[in-house]
Amino acid sequence: MVKLLLVVTFLALAGCESETDISSPAASVSATSSIADVRTDASIEWFDGTIEEAFKIADGEARPLFLYWGAVWCPPCQEIKHTVFKSQEFIQLTRLFVPVYLDGDTDEAQAWGEKFGVMGYPTMIVFNPSGEEITRIPGGIDISRYNTVLELSLHRMRSTADLVQVALEDATQLSADEFYQLAYYSWFQDAAAVPESADRAKLFLGLSTSAPEGELSNRFYMNYLLTLVEENEAEESGKETLDAETIAADASITDPMITERLKTILSSSSLTLASWDSLAYYMEEILALKAITDVDKGSLARLWEDSLFELRFDESLSRAEKLAGWLPKLQLATADGQPLSGDLQKLLRAEMASVDEATIDSFERQSVINQMSYIYREAGLVGDAKDLLLAELEKSASPYYFMSSLGSLAEKGDNFDEALSWRKQAYENSVGEATRFQWGANYVLAMIRMAPEDQEAIEVQSSALLLEFHQSAELFVGRNFRTLKRLNENLLAWQEARNQDGLVFESEVEKLCDDQKEDSLQYQNCRSLFVEDDVEEIKVALSS
Repeated sequence: MVKLLLVVTFLALAGCESETDISSPAASVSATSSIADVRTDASIEWFDGTIEEAFKIADGEARPLFLYWGAVWCPPCQEIKHTVFKSQEFIQLTRLFVPVYLDGDTDEAQAWGEKFGVMGYPTMIVFNPSGEEITRIPGGIDISRYNTVLELSLHRMRSTADLVQVALEDATQLSADEFYQLAYYSWFQDAAAVPESADRAKLFLGLSTSAPEGELSNRFYMNYLLTLVEENEAEESGKETLDAETIAADASITDPMITERLKTILSSSSLTLASWDSLAYYMEEILALKAITDVDKGSLARLWEDSLFELRFDESLSRAEKLAGWLPKLQLATADGQPLSGDLQKLLRAEMASVDEATIDSFERQSVINQMSYIYREAGLVGDAKDLLLAELEKSASPYYFMSSLGSLAEKGDNFDEALSWRKQAYENSVGEATRFQWGANYVLAMIRMAPEDQEAIEVQSSALLLEFHQSAELFVGRNFRTLKRLNENLLAWQEARNQDGLVFESEVEKLCDDQKEDSLQYQNCRSLFVEDDVEEIKVALSS
């Protein structure tokens, strides 16, 4: 689900009170409400110690553990830091937990990330005092929803994996609190909660049918639609071979209620805001579903556009998420390559300038400027996006992130020399072990795409990346290993396409493999790189 993974980076906070009564989860934990009268200038007191020590203290003091996994350059991480983590109610709730901040560049962070099954930044996980994972909280939801999920976890919630098993058997057996927990779960940042054999679309549709009407039911329904989008994109890309049973099931997905359900959601301000994290970013993909007729697509698109555009100033939305209200309008206005009208350009630029001026904090700007750049590109105003990013380099706390964005813009415009220059600068200015490896790998991958004939530079730079780590074991776990795997696949494909001899990079990685303990995950991961790829896998790696 390519776009779903890409757009996740732009999700932050959204939501408001539902028109239906969903107060029961919060009401069930009213014993914690006294936290509101404590001091109002507090900040989260992150645990100052190792992960092992944090879990030990959580167990000894019978407190749940709240884990935040992030990175300083990550825009949605900064969004959460400057919205959720500044909420005094949220801060006071964390006093009842062992709150742990794990930056992806700290020692052993990637190993812990792999153990926890972390897929990307940011990830927020709640563990019970015994160390069992209970739930993951997504971005893109209202602050009050974060607070409610945390409050619920104080009362020994069952793990999401357990609740999924119940839902697969009979979703009506779930309590109101459990529906709430599942409705505000980070489904697309966790591959383990739902069994591989389970029908995810059927799961979400069943939850939607059984959940209390209104906000919770509709959040499940949006997950149902996003799962259909994922299946549709997988089928169209040919990445999976569909058997006869699957094809028959797909043919039966002509739910006539999809249009009516979407109209109900989009006609309600509170329901739209409660599912803003889906509605703002996936209009085109959802409207492409086979179950929606061409006639309905047009009327739904207009309602979608009007609903989100009118809500873009809602105070429950953060600065970055208010801007997302432009996306459906821009997608319709620029359909089939049409240029954005002069009036819309003028209005868009005025609103962007206003948000730019109002966003003072350099860390908060990481999220806001990233969103503004995305909006400009969606509007077809690439020059505006470039000017914005260039101006931000002097203001940003992590300018290398925006250097990479400038590189992407230049590459899309076929300005390869400029693109490679920005990619190189981004790598050279990046900070942190894991970050530098990721940015350096992106630079090498860019050279493979845009300057494949520069064999010496590619070989030298790829080998130099292995020196980024003071402990080689860190290279073979978590995000680092996923980056290494992608880099290795592309280098092998590049080598195959040019009929070259073995790379020095490959032999150097093999030497590092030998340094790992044979019974370790690092050794297993490393050795998996040297399973011979067939011709088709090489072609796929090269095209990526």
